[in-house]
Parts: sequence; structure tokens; C-alpha cells
Amino acid sequence: MTRRTADTLPHDSTGHARDLEALAREAQVPLEDVAQLYAREWAALTARARITSFLPILVTRQVRAILRQRSHPRRVPAAVEAPAPAPPTPGEAHC
Repeated sequence: MTRRTADTLPHDSTGHARDLEALAREAQVPLEDVAQLYAREWAALTARARITSFLPILVTRQVRAILRQRSHPRRVPAAVEAPAPAPPTPGEAHC
């Protein structure tokens, strides 16, 4: 098993380059932005990792989730968006 440190990203890997390009294309963001985000997430996960064989998969998944969250900010629940019902007028029957 190969153990990588935070500063040794698999830059020489053809698969790594394809992953970054696919993420950039999917999220419609510049490749440089995806590469920086990937490097940051790689460093964060590598610092805590005991087993590193699945790091590329986990980092790719995390970067994809971050990019999706950026493109689709969390929506406010419908209950919060809907206006409060008007109070009943005098003489109106209550249901």
C-alpha cells in the first residue's frame, strides 16, 4: 500500500487529470478552481487518513459535493417561503 502525504498529490496520474477535467466540465467551473479545491480536500483527508488507497475516490466525491452545493445553494423550505395565512375576518366560520 502506498502512503501519500498531503503535498504529494497524484499529479502524474492520467486518471487524476481525467477526474479533475470531468469535475470541471460537470460543474462548469475552470479547471484551476477544481484543482485548487481538490488539493485542499486532498490535504484535509490525507492528514486524518490511516488507509490511503481510497483517497482519490473520497476526494473526488467530496469535491463534487462541494461544487454541487456551490451551484445549487441550499433552498429555504417552502413553509418558510409561504406567507402566513390571513387571520379570519369577524363572522367567518372556523374550520
